[in-house]
Amino acid sequence: MSDLTKRTAIDVAASAAGGTVGPTVTALMATAAAVTHNPDLVALSVPAGALADAMTEQGILLVTRTLLNPAERVGQFADAVNEEAAEPIEDFIDKHVTSAREREFLGRVVDAATAAQSDWKTRVLARAFVRGAIDGDLIDETEMFIAATRNIEVPHARFLAAAHKIFTGPDPKGARTATTTQGVLEVDKRIGPSAVLLWRDLRDQGFLKEAELRDRGTATYKMTDLGFVVCWWLAKLGTDLDEPRASLADESPERPAASGG
Repeated sequence: MSDLTKRTAIDVAASAAGGTVGPTVTALMATAAAVTHNPDLVALSVPAGALADAMTEQGILLVTRTLLNPAERVGQFADAVNEEAAEPIEDFIDKHVTSAREREFLGRVVDAATAAQSDWKTRVLARAFVRGAIDGDLIDETEMFIAATRNIEVPHARFLAAAHKIFTGPDPKGARTATTTQGVLEVDKRIGPSAVLLWRDLRDQGFLKEAELRDRGTATYKMTDLGFVVCWWLAKLGTDLDEPRASLADESPERPAASGG
């Protein structure tokens, strides 16, 4: 790789970074970095000098774009807040993010947005942020919801929605207290072969737990209090999941009662 080619690659990488990350996104990520003490959130450009001798132009561009992923996600979050709040995020922040506690709240939501893997998750975070920022009394519980669902994406939410329908009805025999992956698939076939992996992941995150009884050697499980509360939050925020979302949205807006699970 000649010096001229390396210089061109570096210039292209720098241009890509500068053209993608606007001042609003930079400010949001800097806020998140200050709150979470994670300086990586403000690393928005490639250390081109260190990479140039070892990488091709395409390699530099690949790493540049990879490093820009968090910034792009924060940009999508900002756009989603614009839509949810019906005003530019800068104006919304100016009105509703005025105290140290509210700035910490913003920083933690932005940090979560950098890890969002889907538009659905970004919208959920934007709705949670707008709701919590408008009603300051909801900030603490909104933060707990965001922390609890950091690793939740569309497949997890769809699985929880299907399981929630089983555990709350309607069912001719009444709501069930336990189910299996086959039972969940009967509610939502789109979950597919990943059902076993999803239920184990949700169990490890505390949303489901194994029941004492087993159905012919198949793992039988029920929903924990945390699972019910998260389903309530997702329904309250409106999660844009197709059929599962509709079934959850039909539930009572009252908070779920603790079941001892």
